[in-house]
Amino acid sequence: MLRPEAVAEQATRDTARERRRADVMVALGDVLDPELDEPVTDMGFVERIDLADDAVEIVFRLPTYWCSANFAFLMATDMKVAAERLPWVREVTVRLVDHFAARKINHGVAAGQGFAEVFSGEAETNLDEIRRVFRDKAYLGRQERLLRLLVGRWGLERALLLTLADLRALVSHDDGEIRALALRYLGMRLHDGGATDATALAFTALNGTAVTPLAYPDHLRALRRVRGAADANAEMCRLLLQARLTHPAPGCGIDDREEDTA
Repeated sequence: MLRPEAVAEQATRDTARERRRADVMVALGDVLDPELDEPVTDMGFVERIDLADDAVEIVFRLPTYWCSANFAFLMATDMKVAAERLPWVREVTVRLVDHFAARKINHGVAAGQGFAEVFSGEAETNLDEIRRVFRDKAYLGRQERLLRLLVGRWGLERALLLTLADLRALVSHDDGEIRALALRYLGMRLHDGGATDATALAFTALNGTAVTPLAYPDHLRALRRVRGAADANAEMCRLLLQARLTHPAPGCGIDDREEDTA
């Protein structure tokens, strides 16, 4: 029978471990599926976080065995970087499971290799270009959500006249929906949306030009196409992942991992 002091010490260690696991999950919340502009944590991709002292292992699974190796590599790399930013972390291992390129991706990310190096002779795409394309789509999708909400509540002209200073103020708005959408859009706007001085207009096209009332209908239709496609893809990914988890293929259950680490 354990002494009360030993029980208390074990409980303290367990609490500290769970706190660290929660820290990792929060950090991974900043890692986005590049195609969907959704956190990997919200999508359910993170299957397990294992801790051993200051070492972290992140196990993740994508919706299908044939999900794009480009996107899988980007997410694995971003997960490793996000976890490594935590001050107490000494070592991070990211392990993709049940994926056709899992072995290459896992070994490449662990070795700090680039995508072209890992898939030498196979890669035909530039990951920087892929990131740019999907950041553009994320910018438009986030703008559509916030702009449509504000136009509905405040009217078109008032919404389109908002400046970056106004957008920053919305991050502290009393309305939680406005606050959340403004925060997500602000990050993209500052990075990808043109001028960043306080008086610059908040809502701009990809080339940095202002969205005018006259151009708004066409602009909104374009935004809706982008967001609609992303939302449909995200829902499909959730359904496919749920199917994988509830009806795993033979050899792809939770305890069948040898093929991913060999």
